[in-house]
Amino acid sequence: MICQINILTMPKELLLEQFAAAFDKNTWFVALKNTLEGVTAEDAVWKPEGGDNSIWEIVSHLNFYNYAYVERFKGLDYQYSVDDNDATFTAGMVDEDAWNEEVKKLGAVLDEFRGLIANAAESKFDEPVSASNPAKWRTLISNISLHNAHHGGQIVVLRKMQGSWDRSKGVS
Repeated sequence: MICQINILTMPKELLLEQFAAAFDKNTWFVALKNTLEGVTAEDAVWKPEGGDNSIWEIVSHLNFYNYAYVERFKGLDYQYSVDDNDATFTAGMVDEDAWNEEVKKLGAVLDEFRGLIANAAESKFDEPVSASNPAKWRTLISNISLHNAHHGGQIVVLRKMQGSWDRSKGVS
């Protein structure tokens, strides 16, 4: 018998498990936070020839969208500051302090989001995200976890290409 999960009825506990797997608890893949361990500012700005985004640009993009949805989950009418998704992929110059701040921001935003999810009433997850986005919060949070995991995978690939990935961390 195949077990199917209906995302429309996914309980909060499963959303939290999925969130942790995508963010900081390695499961079948390396969690996002763990893909960033040991990344220097120089590693973070590197792009392969013809490559679209650097690690720093990916982290900036994740900070942009995760922050927006944290604010919306708190009930604020957060409006995007850009009209183009490409504008969310930004990076600084090779600066260790600035890079470390970007990584800290990601951790803080995702830790806050997890706390908000954990403390929310189950009924919150059946509410629409906003007047303009009728998706239920449980669907959106699941998709955010998938989005974070997707970009974590990109970071692993970039680190493998640049030779900075430690295979003992997973995904050989």
